Amino acid sequence: MIVNIALAIAFIVPLLFLYFIRRFDLFGTGKFWVNIVVMVWGVIAYMLAAEINPAMINSGLFPRLTVIRVAGPIVEEFLKALILIYLVQRADFNYVVDGALYGFGAGIGFAIIENYEYVVGHSEAALLVAVARVFSTNLVHATGSGVIGTALAYRRGDSSRRGWVVILIGYVFSMGMHILFNTMVNTGVALFIAIGYGLLGVAVIWQVIRRGMNIQKQWVGEKLGMGDRVTSSEAKVVRNIDDLDEVLEPIKKEFGEAKVKLVKEIIGKQAEIAIKRKLMETTPSESKKQEMTEVIADLGKEMDVLRRQVGSYCMMYVRSVYLDNDIKIWDQINTRIESSNTGQKGGGLFDRATTRIQRRPKMEDKPSQEDK
Repeated sequence: MIVNIALAIAFIVPLLFLYFIRRFDLFGTGKFWVNIVVMVWGVIAYMLAAEINPAMINSGLFPRLTVIRVAGPIVEEFLKALILIYLVQRADFNYVVDGALYGFGAGIGFAIIENYEYVVGHSEAALLVAVARVFSTNLVHATGSGVIGTALAYRRGDSSRRGWVVILIGYVFSMGMHILFNTMVNTGVALFIAIGYGLLGVAVIWQVIRRGMNIQKQWVGEKLGMGDRVTSSEAKVVRNIDDLDEVLEPIKKEFGEAKVKLVKEIIGKQAEIAIKRKLMETTPSESKKQEMTEVIADLGKEMDVLRRQVGSYCMMYVRSVYLDNDIKIWDQINTRIESSNTGQKGGGLFDRATTRIQRRPKMEDKPSQEDK
């Protein structure tokens, strides 16, 4: 029974950490199914490392202590990052937030299967091993691959020599962090220090995602302000995505949580379109640009489906709420989709409704009793 409880802790807690980190992806650009894929790869990476590390010892290439402290961490970080090298080349990959999330997921996958080996192998202290690992070793694994994913993603948006330098720094940092941790643990460091080291790693990833979100907000504001009829203030709702729940509160009261969820999906896809337009500026490959253009077109079609699910009356109400808050996001959406040549121009009923709402006199424009 104790071993089963320990295994549950060793499996569930790392997943909760991943869930916690994913909540900082306010635009929702990190795909859930990709996180599943990278976690599976993390398991495969562990299996490969479990063959390579002992082989280095048995062949006499390195002493056992050297493999545990130095060679092993280097091999493991390389293996976990292989899936990330592939993902950052895909047209549906975005920026550093995606890199951090997917890297963190790969590390969690690696850590979960490693937890199983350690818990079962130390059944007499299974509970202590599980708790100690999920708050220390697991977070080091997740942080290491998360930082590498961030560095690879940064290179996606910076094709200069500096981008390669960032990748080098990312690998050195991750491997150095892992080597230091293994060395400390192997020399008998106190448990609270190991846990503090792991939690420090989560703080690093949180800071990376926070900074990445700020950069993406700037990109969204820039790309949503390109139309002749769209000002910088009209991108306010996406740039200030942190306040989205407050902005959508009237819609929630009128139409319910389900409609609000659909509206959030539309805003998230619009943000992703803007991010991809920005990344296209630094993509040298014409074939990659074409792939990204196709992704943008698909996102536009998905948004059109979501609009139909929201319904015409709710959409008009949404526009009214945004306009009353000086946000007018739906003008941005229609303008940006039209400029992306997706063929989804909005138009028709929504445009007429928007015109009527724009012409509606505002309270501050009405003459007061003192003016009469």
